[in-house]
Amino acid sequence: MRMNKIRKKRFIITLVLLFIVGVVLFSFGFKEHKDIKYSYIENNSIDYKVYLKPNNFFDTPYLEKNKTYITSLIDYIDTDFSYKINFNENVSGDLKYKVIAEIKADKNNNDVGNYWTKLYDLTEEKTSTISNKNSHEIIVNQKIDYNNFNDILNSFIEEYKLPAESTLRVYLDIRGNVSIDKSKDTMDVNSQISLTVPLSKLAIEGKIEVDNNNNQKEIIQKTEPVNKLLKILFYIDVIVFAYNLFGYVRFLINKNNNLSYRDRIKKINSDYEDIITNVKSIDTEKFSVINVESFEDLISVYNSIREPINFLYGAQESKYFIIKQNACYMYTIKKED
Repeated sequence: MRMNKIRKKRFIITLVLLFIVGVVLFSFGFKEHKDIKYSYIENNSIDYKVYLKPNNFFDTPYLEKNKTYITSLIDYIDTDFSYKINFNENVSGDLKYKVIAEIKADKNNNDVGNYWTKLYDLTEEKTSTISNKNSHEIIVNQKIDYNNFNDILNSFIEEYKLPAESTLRVYLDIRGNVSIDKSKDTMDVNSQISLTVPLSKLAIEGKIEVDNNNNQKEIIQKTEPVNKLLKILFYIDVIVFAYNLFGYVRFLINKNNNLSYRDRIKKINSDYEDIITNVKSIDTEKFSVINVESFEDLISVYNSIREPINFLYGAQESKYFIIKQNACYMYTIKKED
């Protein structure tokens, strides 16, 4: 009985634990998951003033931005590049940047290609570090020597006698990558903000074009692999739970059968205790065994021959028998029945 109680307690504890684990795995494994998004957006700008050569017409030394300029009067352009980037999470990393000038000589009315293009580094490459922040700004002031680049371009045109439309593009080039602090996912950053000025030795009207190049980028961190693992563990938990539940039901059935078997024996022994004698063994080979179908049949034999009824207990079957000379009248109770 003590062993049965211990086994029953083990079954109940195991089933309860498996049920709790199954509820937890189901809650996290089958809930609607949302992919985590990391993104950034740029908010760049360029401010500039166009400084003029000495002249008899303009009273101020420079002209503000967003105007039309006489290219032959331009001395230099004082430019402020402002690169601003905002992340939706805190990040860390290094951004490298420098200012580059690009001269381009295009053939008039030509959409295919250009005569000549050349790049000039106006500054050395520098590094700007982001440390656990969700926004960053790089500001660079650069004076563009318009006359110098104009002279370079005009020398090329005059040497080869080429009709050309020429431009000077100056841009802040930013490159690098950052890592999201809480996940270590990385995002690359690649941006150019520029202004473009027409080049000419003639007194022509020119407008400065600005390209802020406000990039946006988004990466998605998938969470599905984790959910799949939890689903697999949930199915395993269900199988183990079902196996243990089946074992527990089988244990209860066998336990009930065992109680019915013992109760039957106990009732017979109690009702007929005056005529039943307990024995430890019997050698049936010495006797001619006559099996009777019920205990009542064995009582009939007892009433006829008036010999005591012997009882031999067994875990799987028990025997009641009466011995008369060489005959053994026997009734057997089996646990499985």
